Amino acid sequence: MKFAFKDFLFDSKELKLYKDDRKLNLKQKPAQILELFLSAPQTIHSKEDILEKVWPDRKVTDQVVFQNIGHLRALFGDDAIKTFSRKGYQWQIPCTAFEGTAEAQASPQTVSTKAEVKTQEDRAVVTEPSSEALERSGSIGSKLPMFGLAGVLVLLALGIFFTLS
Repeated sequence: MKFAFKDFLFDSKELKLYKDDRKLNLKQKPAQILELFLSAPQTIHSKEDILEKVWPDRKVTDQVVFQNIGHLRALFGDDAIKTFSRKGYQWQIPCTAFEGTAEAQASPQTVSTKAEVKTQEDRAVVTEPSSEALERSGSIGSKLPMFGLAGVLVLLALGIFFTLS
């Protein structure tokens, strides 16, 4: 499964993170925590849950969870992961999940951490920043310029609307 959010693309099978067509060096444990968060963004993950899934059969301290969460916050911003006192952590950035096929990329499944329902326009604008994935899926590459133009037109219309208000 792949996840797109902000300017990032995360491949959860290979635990690889990309930003603007560049592969970022993300260590294995933070990548496993990111995969846990993105696969269930509405879930509040307790420290115990994270320790059990990322460090199975190993005895490590809670501090290792804090350090890895801090590393992810440094990458994605402090608002990317919310801390719930005595409960755990939750992913906060809306993301789009899809498989590596062209059909799934053309109609991605939007996963939101908030209760609101995403509109069809919101889902259509999400793109995959990895050039390798775009080369594998010929049909999505031809649609990207149209999505970019639609986004610019929406922003222009909003700017005019608020200027006139």
